[in-house]
Amino acid sequence: MEVTRYSTIPAFYEEVESFLLSQEDRAGIMLGNCISFRDKEWEEEKPFLATVKENGKIMLAAMLVPPYALLLLEKEEADGITAVPHLVAYLIKEDYAIHKIMSPKAVGKVFSEQWTKKNRLEEKVLMDLRLYTLKSVIQPAARPGKLRQARAEDMSFLPNWVRGMTEETNQLVTKSEAEELAKTKLESGSLFIWEEDGRAISMASKTRPNVKGVSVNLVYTPKEWRGKGYASSLVAALSEHLLKEGYEFCTLYTDLANPTSNKIYQNIGYVPVCDYIELKFNQKRTETPA
Repeated sequence: MEVTRYSTIPAFYEEVESFLLSQEDRAGIMLGNCISFRDKEWEEEKPFLATVKENGKIMLAAMLVPPYALLLLEKEEADGITAVPHLVAYLIKEDYAIHKIMSPKAVGKVFSEQWTKKNRLEEKVLMDLRLYTLKSVIQPAARPGKLRQARAEDMSFLPNWVRGMTEETNQLVTKSEAEELAKTKLESGSLFIWEEDGRAISMASKTRPNVKGVSVNLVYTPKEWRGKGYASSLVAALSEHLLKEGYEFCTLYTDLANPTSNKIYQNIGYVPVCDYIELKFNQKRTETPA
């Protein structure tokens, strides 16, 4: 097997385009990065971009866009597992530090096992995820209210909602980071609110518009409004809105530790595709002598 590294995102994308587009739902994050960052000028640390091939076939693709996690993607699970040792060996030879990965679960666990053993690290599970795809919406039970785009006056509560959502998913952000994310989403027109009687109840965002598909994320309902069907109504309405924009499918990730969200999304038409895992690598803690 051969590890090939690419110096630019356009060069990487030229190589992996058909590999990604043949599984666009599974490849959404990597594909979205190729599209979003293709013209970016990197002043300091550049992305890590590589493929592992056998006889010209891509067995595994790897992408790290600083400061995010290393993304791994295979098309066939057995291929990815076979390719992992070659990628790990290359990273060690190049003395390349990897602190986090996000990957289809089986491949990610094999990478973690080898990476932690060779570098004397330990893994921490940040997110245990399931990827879903929807092509048509199953309408939930009628719920008072309506979908609307977020407005400037919503900034009075949106940063707090962003922080609440990230706290619950172990992706902690600062107050200023939450404000910046909410502002960016609002200004791009990608943040949506479920409103009832003039009151904002729940939020969700359009993200990663790719070639045929688009994703939904940042789904959050304050605790006092949960269990009343608002999240179902919001995500169903937003998904239908995105399909009417011309996308062929919508995707979203759920936390497997939250059975409620996994159930409600399936009830409105989201179908499981595969499981993902996000892992962080830390130095092993040493035992303190008694």
